[in-house]
Amino acid sequence: MVRLGESGDLLTVSHVLVIDDDPLFREIAQEILTQEGHAVTLADDGSKTARLPSEPAPDLAVVDMLMPERDGIETIGDLQARWPNIKVIAVSAGARSLEPALLLRAAKALGADATMPKPVERQAFVALVRQLLA
Repeated sequence: MVRLGESGDLLTVSHVLVIDDDPLFREIAQEILTQEGHAVTLADDGSKTARLPSEPAPDLAVVDMLMPERDGIETIGDLQARWPNIKVIAVSAGARSLEPALLLRAAKALGADATMPKPVERQAFVALVRQLLA
């Protein structure tokens, strides 16, 4: 995706998809990512991604591992099948019986490019996004 910068220069803008059932996390991620100059699309569950338009293809997806209808593992597989070049950051705060580290290791083993425990720290999140989009 391309847009004009303040000086009239063409800027390449990355399209980031944030999939998380937590509205506060989606809001915070969207704010951080838009401040970094990215176009952001939000979904509150992995099942919603099938209804997203194919174009513009997202460059990066931030995917929560625990969601009510379609979990992160299934969602990551769906995203990679639909957009083979997409980069994926898996995020998780865990659950009562599931440690975030276990969920994030599973995500990494099944195709996530990177993982991050929740709550995410802004500087680390920005650095990871920049690294994956470089």
